[in-house]
Amino acid sequence: MNGWKVTAIVFIILFILETIFFITILSIGLSEIDKENQCIHNVCSSPIYNSYAYYDYEGICECYTNGILKKTEYLG
Repeated sequence: MNGWKVTAIVFIILFILETIFFITILSIGLSEIDKENQCIHNVCSSPIYNSYAYYDYEGICECYTNGILKKTEYLG
């Protein structure tokens, strides 16, 4: 008799949780993209560097010249 109300409430709660999860994952991803852009444009922007590596788990930006590590900076 009232089974559809319980089902509706469960689906509403699941929808809210899914939305919160999606927004959280999106904000984490965007902050990592911002940190990598900071590595490219602020840390390794000098023309003497011809490549870079950004390690997202450690938050470390490394700049290379001809495959040799020249600069390392922690971005946090």
